[in-house]
Amino acid sequence: MSGYKKILVAVDLSEQSALLVEKARHLALINHAELSIVHVHPPLPVSYALDIPSVNLADIDAELLEEARKQLHSLGSTSDIPASRQHCLTGQPAVEIRALAKQGGIDLIVTGGHGKHGLELLLGSTSTSVAHGVNCDLLIVRLPD
Repeated sequence: MSGYKKILVAVDLSEQSALLVEKARHLALINHAELSIVHVHPPLPVSYALDIPSVNLADIDAELLEEARKQLHSLGSTSDIPASRQHCLTGQPAVEIRALAKQGGIDLIVTGGHGKHGLELLLGSTSTSVAHGVNCDLLIVRLPD
């Protein structure tokens, strides 16, 4: 793996995200590449609010997004990724990751995978969905369960 100039690491903000960022940071150092980080916050399904009319779904979603931004900033700052290359987006993760990679001229996307089996494999994963239609290399790092 050589010649990468812009690497994007996609994280879900789980405990394993730090391991994933560290691997991506190592690749960026080896390749003298610019490292960016992204987390995509999926919007809350409207069906949750239908049963409880007094719940303001927009406020809950905004709080969750703000917490995700704080976690991403902490993770990015710990790994020396400047705020300008820390992206906390809302939407469908695979779609947003592919769009950001295309827009940013990314040569390598680093994401995690858990080695799904059976029904989980058929239903797909974010890393599998990113692979469909991406225009750059994709590294799926095997994460412990």
